[in-house]
Amino acid sequence: MTTSHDAHDMKNTTFFLDSLMGNYDRRLRPNFDGPPTVIYIDIHISRFDSVHEMTMDFGMTVLLRMRWNDPRLSFNLTSQHIPPSSFMVGKIWIPDLYFANEKTAYFHDVTRDNILLRFHPNGDVLFSVRLTLTLACPMKFGKFPMDKQTCHMQMESYGYTTSELEFQWKPDSPITNDTAFELQQFTVTSHEIGRCDKSYYTGEFTCIMVMFVLGRELGYYWLIIFIPSFMLVLLSWVSFWINPFASPARVSLCITSVLTITTQAIGVHETLPKVSYATAIDVWMALCLIFVTASLFEYACVNYCLQRFGKYRLKEALSKAGAEMALMNLGNVEIPLNNPVHQGNGFDGMSRDMTDAYDIEKQLKLHTEVAQALKIDIVCRYVFPACFIAFNVIYWPLILGE
Repeated sequence: MTTSHDAHDMKNTTFFLDSLMGNYDRRLRPNFDGPPTVIYIDIHISRFDSVHEMTMDFGMTVLLRMRWNDPRLSFNLTSQHIPPSSFMVGKIWIPDLYFANEKTAYFHDVTRDNILLRFHPNGDVLFSVRLTLTLACPMKFGKFPMDKQTCHMQMESYGYTTSELEFQWKPDSPITNDTAFELQQFTVTSHEIGRCDKSYYTGEFTCIMVMFVLGRELGYYWLIIFIPSFMLVLLSWVSFWINPFASPARVSLCITSVLTITTQAIGVHETLPKVSYATAIDVWMALCLIFVTASLFEYACVNYCLQRFGKYRLKEALSKAGAEMALMNLGNVEIPLNNPVHQGNGFDGMSRDMTDAYDIEKQLKLHTEVAQALKIDIVCRYVFPACFIAFNVIYWPLILGE
């Protein structure tokens, strides 16, 4: 049931709204001849949509709220304020705010325009609008994927200089959000507000900004890149324990590791823009590739030593003495004292003795080559892991450090 008091307030409100167009010039800002009009701004983030490395931008849905005082809109009503409405948007002065780093943006209009305009008796005006924005975010990938990206939202006046209009953050809670931001690969670790006033040929313009610090989640890269590449490096070291004469096994193992590492490196760059510098993951993949390639070259050196006196002769020698025995007995080979060379059995005996001495000398050289080949494998069993550990000790503190 409507009382006479309520009817009186309704009549006054209707009269105010009807008379607004006749007494108000929306082309003029509040305090046109006075000091700059101060606009207090706050943002409520409904959703942090996405972050795209390829296009270097991020998206979000926000409620943009602006508050200012317009003495021309003050009124005397017993109610606290005029009921909120969006129909007056085109009839009053509204700040010419725009997003300086915007790529695309659109208003929401389901089921009605998502715009709120509220008037208070003292002339305070609240303007709220729901927007979905795609904002540019220059990124640096030097520490990718252990990187942190800093993305900005910049709000600037398009036509009013600082002598006419001033943007300020709302003193209390300028940035709010519904829940914790959930992104696929990033976490919003912090945000910070500030100013970004800009000077152009046409004058100096007011600008405020909010800076979001985005930390990348490493779970995906541990499972897909780092752990598999680490295991491939370990797998390439297995060749040091494989028989040097098993060429197909050793070569195929090393080549498979090289090709897999290369494929991984190519796959990582499909999600990144083409940059002119090396990223942290480039360094990791390059070093892993160097280690598995070095395993292949190590076998090339071993195989060269084994082939020096002929493949079949070496196999025969190793079948008699054994590769490991060649190492153990290398220093124990000598010419027996009862050899006919020492006893003097004539020309024939001396000839046989010289032949035996030549065979022993040849066997010594043969065993020396085999020993060198096996020694390369033995040394690499310790040198390769030690070098890889040293690389990790240097790499991770540098990359994970601020």
